[in-house]
Amino acid sequence: MVELWLAPRLEDGPVLHRRTGYRSSAERRDEIVPMFGPYPFDDYTTACEWYERQGWRRVPFVYDEPIEPGLEEALRGDGGPDAALVYADWLEERGHPRGRLIAVQHARRARPDDPALIVEEARLFEEHADALLGPLGAHLREVQLDEGLELGWEDGFIARARIGRDGIGDAEPVLELLLAHPSARFLRELVIGCHRSGDQDNRRMAEILLYSSPVPPLRTLYLADFDDSQIDNIDISRAPIGDLSELGAIYPLLEDVILKGRGDVALGALSLPRARRFALRTSTLTRRTLAAILAAPWPELVELELWFGDPQRGYGAECVLDDVRPLLGDAGFPKLRTLRLMNAAFTDELCPLLVESPRVRGLEVLDLSMGTLGDAGARVLVEARDALAHLRALKITESCIGRPARARLEASGLPIDESPVSPANTPPRQKAYRYTSVNE
Repeated sequence: MVELWLAPRLEDGPVLHRRTGYRSSAERRDEIVPMFGPYPFDDYTTACEWYERQGWRRVPFVYDEPIEPGLEEALRGDGGPDAALVYADWLEERGHPRGRLIAVQHARRARPDDPALIVEEARLFEEHADALLGPLGAHLREVQLDEGLELGWEDGFIARARIGRDGIGDAEPVLELLLAHPSARFLRELVIGCHRSGDQDNRRMAEILLYSSPVPPLRTLYLADFDDSQIDNIDISRAPIGDLSELGAIYPLLEDVILKGRGDVALGALSLPRARRFALRTSTLTRRTLAAILAAPWPELVELELWFGDPQRGYGAECVLDDVRPLLGDAGFPKLRTLRLMNAAFTDELCPLLVESPRVRGLEVLDLSMGTLGDAGARVLVEARDALAHLRALKITESCIGRPARARLEASGLPIDESPVSPANTPPRQKAYRYTSVNE
């Protein structure tokens, strides 16, 4: 097989990948072909038309197992266990082992420790590994969380997946194999972890996620998870995320989105109508990216988390206090209850605006962690404690408050929370001087 694959939305025009080998093979070669020389195009549509004139054809993706479209649609939505059991009968009638796997895993919902069901499930995976796992099996590892491919199954299909480093090769082909495999066609949760040593470049991961086929009904996306890694000192200013302008169009069912890396991620006209949480964790938030987030419609959003960084550090952060002002009014975000304005160099200056903000009056949790909250900001919060009395938590982990000001803040009756921001972080600490926790 020779396959050409185009990623259309990069700033410098489309990127062409040429693949050789078999689609189901973990050893398939994948190389980037330079888009210059004889190629007379600089955009995605023109490239597609040119290749079609050369005799290439678009081939729709077809799974290599029996498919019942009506039941597929039910499972892509919220058909639940009942729809899965109907599918189990349909598949067993056609002799496919997934039918029995659905039945066994459904039974384990009620009896998770049943030894007979455990043995039967293991037997199915062992005897029918080609059908149920295929080349994915080579990447599974029972090791630390940041290594290998970790899969979570529900009712015969992969519901959750986490991709890390597995010692076999690059993680990008593993993501391709996962998305192409029939077992992952109802994938709900995808976490991209630390998939290589050192700098984490996720631009290719973003391309594969958006432009490979088929597209699973993702509800949760974490790109990328450095927090629980054994190597959590990743320099996120050197971890580009890439172009996610089409994220909402391709994955409209997303409810929980966490992006971590460089703050110049392209979001375009962002629209995630079902999202309940959106987080961008960075040390280099740009004005363009922040503007895209603030301009997006968020009818269901309950939690918004933004890490800013310090423009004075020179790594690419741009946002200052004035860029955040539109967020503090009462427009948009009708269901917002948790607001995390973190890792900011302007936290003290932000505090007077927060205590007067219509937005804050509707919150349950306000998080100012990892920023430059110091004595001046703490004094504002104490003096305005009545305006903040409705909060369930005021999180100030890794702030710059001195001991006397901290004592007054703790005695104010405000619900102070200094629990660690992530499991991989060191315990909460007071900074010796004012700086953002994540600068690079």
